[in-house]
Amino acid sequence: MDDSTYRRAMRLLAGGVTIVATSFQGEKSGLTATAVCSLALSPPRVLACVNLAGVTYELIAKSRIMSVNLLADGHAELAQRFAAKRATQTEDRFANSTWRAAKTGAPLLADALAALDCRVTDIIQLETHAIVTHAIVIGVVEDIIFGPHRPPLVHFEGGYTSLSTVGEPSK
Repeated sequence: MDDSTYRRAMRLLAGGVTIVATSFQGEKSGLTATAVCSLALSPPRVLACVNLAGVTYELIAKSRIMSVNLLADGHAELAQRFAAKRATQTEDRFANSTWRAAKTGAPLLADALAALDCRVTDIIQLETHAIVTHAIVIGVVEDIIFGPHRPPLVHFEGGYTSLSTVGEPSK
């Protein structure tokens, strides 16, 4: 099987869109991620797959903190900005959106569906594979803020869409 066949199949796997962000010694960084999921309930833990070559990974490894910000319909431009391979030196990916510092110091998106403030407990690199591009970052969720309830942003077939009908959240 070739890479393009695999890529074509994986584009059909719809996924929620998040921004994983961190801060270390005054420097902020973040990336758009769909490879994020709940790992455990007690204590609450999430995992995110983060590219080893990026600044965000370097800062997470140093700071041992991250936020996972669940994006909503209307956040497509923000997701695209954080998905760019390299930002120019003058570009601030955090500009034109409201962020606040979490208890850990990680940046939280104020109008995210939910923003999880995490302390990183484990960083796993799968060294047994010939090509290593990502690490699995596991964090204990220390706090959560909720934004306005609206449809989530979804990544599907290489683009962004939303779920048009989403009921009220279960209590």
